[in-house]
Amino acid sequence: MKKISLKKVLSLMAVFAFIGLAVNSASAATSTSTTTISTTVLESISTSCGATLALGNLTPGTPLSSNVTCTTTTNANGGYDLAVKRDDVDTTIDHTSDAATNIADKTAWNSGTPNSATWSGTGLGFRVKQSGTTAALYSTTWWGADDTGTNAKYAGFPSPAYVNIASSAAYSSTATAVVVEAKADVDGTQKSGTYNGTVTFQGTSKP
Repeated sequence: MKKISLKKVLSLMAVFAFIGLAVNSASAATSTSTTTISTTVLESISTSCGATLALGNLTPGTPLSSNVTCTTTTNANGGYDLAVKRDDVDTTIDHTSDAATNIADKTAWNSGTPNSATWSGTGLGFRVKQSGTTAALYSTTWWGADDTGTNAKYAGFPSPAYVNIASSAAYSSTATAVVVEAKADVDGTQKSGTYNGTVTFQGTSKP
C-alpha cells in the first residue's frame, strides 16, 4: 500500500475544511423586521390649597387680608387653568348664627371681560398675588401691575360656576403655585360676630 505523506493529509484536511466553510457560508440567510413601540401618557393633575383662610378680627373701617397658596402638579403638555367659585350662591360668608346676615361680596369676577378693580369701600374680595405666584400664571391684566395698593386689583368670588383666576400655557416638570389673597372690610353697622363660608378651587389640565 502506498503511503500518503503527512503533508498531503494536512493539505487535504485544509481543503475539506475550506469547502465545509464555503458550504456553510453559502447556506446562511438573514431577514430583519422593525417594530415601533408606542404609548400615550395620559394627563394627570393634582391641586391642593390650604384648608383655612382666616382673616382674623375685623375692625370696621380697617381692611384685613390673608393669603392661601394653591399648589398644582400636572404633566399636561399645555399647562393648566386654576378656577374658583364660592359655594354659597347668595354670598361667600354668612354670620354663623344668622344666615340671613352676611358680608357683601365685591362684584363677581369675570375672566372673559376682566372686571377687577383697585380696592375701595367695604365688602369681601380676592385677587391673585404676584408675590409667591409662579410667574407664568400671573396676569397683570387681571390682577394689576403688582401687589402695591395703587396697582392691586380685586373682584368678588364668582358663583355658581367656576371662573379661571390663573392660567399657564406650557408644561412644567415641577409643581407651580398660585397665591390667592382675600380681603374684607365692613362699615360700623355690620352685625358683630363670626362669619364664615367656603370657596372651592379647581385645577384643569390642558392638552
